[in-house]
Amino acid sequence: MLKSLIAGAGALFCLYAQAFAADRYVIDPVHTHVLFKTERFGLSNTIGSFSQITGELMLDEANPENSSVTATIDVASLRSDDATREGHLKGENWLDAAAYAEITFVSTGVEQIDAGSARVTGDLTVRGQTKPVTLDVTLNNIGTDPVSKRKAVGFSATARINRHDFGVSIAEKLIGADVEIIIETLAIAPE
Repeated sequence: MLKSLIAGAGALFCLYAQAFAADRYVIDPVHTHVLFKTERFGLSNTIGSFSQITGELMLDEANPENSSVTATIDVASLRSDDATREGHLKGENWLDAAAYAEITFVSTGVEQIDAGSARVTGDLTVRGQTKPVTLDVTLNNIGTDPVSKRKAVGFSATARINRHDFGVSIAEKLIGADVEIIIETLAIAPE
């Protein structure tokens, strides 16, 4: 019986240690960019971005599949270099920033492809609608941030979503349904 208790305690300790093997990083909003691109009138692509992104990354370097990420985007921070277009995109028919102030992503799984890339699946919530999305992620580097002098990690990621899945169906014959998402992220270990 004592051996069973010791073995059980050892197993619990191992599980506990594994649960906390990941390092915590905070997304640096100044050096994180979320861009989107979609076809307009069959003639060109329109590009926009969000400037206010927060979140955290739990990175397990030894076992990347145990890593996770959460991110929140302030919809009001949308920029597209045209005030009229920005007003439309933030308005009720598109992202409806007044009713849905945030876009969120919460990872649900990580599949390591090789030493520098992974597929991160998660739940993306836009306009109160949550759908599964897969990010193709490239690890740029893990090192020391020269400004903060703290450990940092940089990633690039891409994804493609269908805006209709999130209840944005206005101008469906004029504006493309597919939206390409491009992400550049720096995350820094907290002090």
